[in-house]
Amino acid sequence: MKIILFTTPTCGFCGPAKELLGASGIAGIEYIDATENLELAKSYGVRSVPCVVLSKCSGNQSFVGLDQIQEFIDTMKNSKGCGCSH
Repeated sequence: MKIILFTTPTCGFCGPAKELLGASGIAGIEYIDATENLELAKSYGVRSVPCVVLSKCSGNQSFVGLDQIQEFIDTMKNSKGCGCSH
C-alpha cells in the first residue's frame, strides 16, 4: 500500500492538508509537489490539489480537498491495510 499527497506551492489548501495528515499518525505518507512531478501526478490521474492517492493492490483511490482527506484519515484509522504483503 502506498499513500501519496500531491500538493503545489501556490495552493491555499495544501498546507492545511499537510497539517491534517501530519497530525493523523498515519505512517509512510509521501509528499509530492505536483508542479515538479507533473508526469507522476498525471499517471495517478491527479487533476486538482490537495489530493491524496491511496494505491493498493486492488487499484488507486483519490481523495481531493480537505473534506475528503479528513474522510480518508478517518477511514485509515479503522483500516487493516489492503490485505496483501505489498
